[in-house]
Amino acid sequence: MKPLSQLLLFTFLLFSGKATLAADSLSLWEAMERAAQSNPVIKSQRVEVERQTLEQDIARSQHLPKVDLNADYTRYAYPTFVTPIRDTNVFPPMDRDIANIGLALNLPLYHGGKLVAGEALAAHNREASVQALRAGGQDLLFNVAATYTKALHFRQLVKVLDTRIKALQQEENDIGLRIQEGRAARLELIRLQTQLSQARYDRVSVVQGEKDALSLLAAMLGESGPVPTLVELDSGLPKDARLIEGGPAPILADLNKTSPSLPVSIEEAKNQALLRRPDMLGLVATGKAAQEKTAIARGERLPQIDLVAKAQESTGGDWEGYDDWQMGVQLSLPVFDGGIRKRRVEQAGLEQRQNALQQEDTRNRIASEIEQAFGALSESRARLEAATQGETEASEALRIETLRYHSGENTITDLLAAESALWDATASRLQAGYDITVSQAQLLRVTGKLAPDSFRPSAVDKKSGAEHSSSGIDPRTLAQYLAWHHCGMTCGGEPIVQKANTSISSHQRLTATGLSGHAIQQGAKL
Repeated sequence: MKPLSQLLLFTFLLFSGKATLAADSLSLWEAMERAAQSNPVIKSQRVEVERQTLEQDIARSQHLPKVDLNADYTRYAYPTFVTPIRDTNVFPPMDRDIANIGLALNLPLYHGGKLVAGEALAAHNREASVQALRAGGQDLLFNVAATYTKALHFRQLVKVLDTRIKALQQEENDIGLRIQEGRAARLELIRLQTQLSQARYDRVSVVQGEKDALSLLAAMLGESGPVPTLVELDSGLPKDARLIEGGPAPILADLNKTSPSLPVSIEEAKNQALLRRPDMLGLVATGKAAQEKTAIARGERLPQIDLVAKAQESTGGDWEGYDDWQMGVQLSLPVFDGGIRKRRVEQAGLEQRQNALQQEDTRNRIASEIEQAFGALSESRARLEAATQGETEASEALRIETLRYHSGENTITDLLAAESALWDATASRLQAGYDITVSQAQLLRVTGKLAPDSFRPSAVDKKSGAEHSSSGIDPRTLAQYLAWHHCGMTCGGEPIVQKANTSISSHQRLTATGLSGHAIQQGAKL
């Protein structure tokens, strides 16, 4: 193959690989799974579990005998016995330089139950660290879900604002022609250009909000490096493809075909939470650990019995060795320590009492959080239904106000108010749709069941084709809106239906939601 052909083939394969990588989408459950595996905080908590596991092994080894190798060399000022008396009427040797080497054995026989309690304490501490890991994982997964949906929300808002800007630009051109024909005042153009400038500023704010959300999401996924800079590609890649620091980044997939399994009632959720919530299970483990600490403190006041043995060899300056051994039982009984052990018992009892109060508070908090999560989910669903209806009404109101404007029956102010109401309603619908996903994640979180697989599409969902209700803006809206303006005075002959007053009243209600620059900036702060 010729060098030029090889170069062309290599270039083709390189760009094809980049296009394939950039076209890959990152779904919500995949992002949650990646965060659970790669987040540094979660990794640190896994290390803590490993540390507690080793601590459990250490406590278990306290029952085993301990053998030590001892060696020493001493020079005395006066001759000293190298070894004790070994035979009757035989004087042992003496020397100023004496060396010893030997093995010492210590086997605990009875320590007042402290060893058994210490092993149980280590097991409960490890269980508490495992539940702390689960609690950290639940918080991380919820934050990933909230940030992921916020990034998607901003992405959809960008599309909405792009559509809105195109429509306002079309209206700007139309007013310019009307001014040239003497059919419109320049004040109308100024008012429209003000609305257009605000829409362009809103788009900048939303784009920055999307960048911030994606940067935060990357940090949660354990990705290091500078803040990502997003650049839209003009090549043959998909429109939503992005580059981060010169390399293709995965596209966030829409929330389609996801239906997490949720508890059907508040009572069922409470029962699940008491059995699965990591903070509750962690407190239970901590309470059991406090009981073992009490047992250890009481064991400090009981006698301790150990089996001890020692075998050694001693030598003097002549390097002649003398062996010796000993074995026995040691008893240690505390008599007086100024009340230290007694206060330790009382301290351990107070820790148990404190843990019991914490468990009671957690049970009350779980009940409140579950009720709030159910209420938030119901409110989000109701808000989505109302926002969807409001968007339909606002779209109809805009159509009517457009026809009235071209027929000279209203002013540019009425038209821009109807136009603003439509996009505000669309933004409200998008927000409500994504709030449903966040509310579902929160409900799973308060019951202790949130996991990456919670939002994995099932086979039933794929067959049924269930879709998230916040799929974005209707692609027909722009075409319809531009067509209403394009028809000009021809549409003016169409009769205005009596529904106009009702639609305008609906507009007055919807403008309270407001897709203002301030509201978008508040959302960009996540």
